[in-house]
Amino acid sequence: MMKRILNIVLTVLLSAGIVFLFVFANTKQNDVLCESFEINIHYNDAPELITKRTIRHQVTESGIRVKGQPVTSIPVMKLQKVLSRNPYVKRATISVAVNGIVTANILQRDPLVRVVDKDYNQCMLDHDGVVMPVNPEFPVRLVVANGNIESVRLISAISQKKANKSLPKDLSQVFRIASMLEKDSLTAAMIEQIYINDRKEIEMIPKIGDHTIVVGDTLMLGDKMRNLRLFYKEGMKTFAWNNYKEINLKYKNQIVCSK
Repeated sequence: MMKRILNIVLTVLLSAGIVFLFVFANTKQNDVLCESFEINIHYNDAPELITKRTIRHQVTESGIRVKGQPVTSIPVMKLQKVLSRNPYVKRATISVAVNGIVTANILQRDPLVRVVDKDYNQCMLDHDGVVMPVNPEFPVRLVVANGNIESVRLISAISQKKANKSLPKDLSQVFRIASMLEKDSLTAAMIEQIYINDRKEIEMIPKIGDHTIVVGDTLMLGDKMRNLRLFYKEGMKTFAWNNYKEINLKYKNQIVCSK
């Protein structure tokens, strides 16, 4: 009987101790001030589009104070949403350490292609097909897509910040072909411009030679790019592309060259 009573008393004391420690820890946490607001930007080999300075400026503009504030009063979720609204940020997470250090871990988007529409509005598409504005402070060397690209859709898409499945047709085709070009080191090195002509056909302009490559549409795109790679690999032996003004990939299982 005494043993049972002793066990009950020990259980009660242990529970009371845990509650006390929990209340004490929470009280101490309320007294902890943010000593430092650290920002880690992960580029993953992408060209720089944002810096720690631009992120700090964005936080300041939002009216959120971090450094010197009690860590329990810092609106962590709001801060995370503010950073996620940056068009160049793919993902942002906020962590608060027990010592009062607040850390923002940011993954930057990786641009794939720069787009200039028919009204000369510009944007970039990243590797997820998300539309980003062009920032003149951070010039990036990318494949350029231009020509008869619908401007109204382009402007509306910039504010949506959605993946490529929601892109209008012109941008969707640009994204598909730019993604395909980058997958192969040869085509990535050879092609510098994607052009949509007045017939809404896709053309490409290479860095070497004075010819145009007609793709047509993005149907059977893998086969078309494979044929183009074979043409260039054979052409490198004789510089055959210098003999033609147009290389047409529109037709199934063949390349039609015109002088």
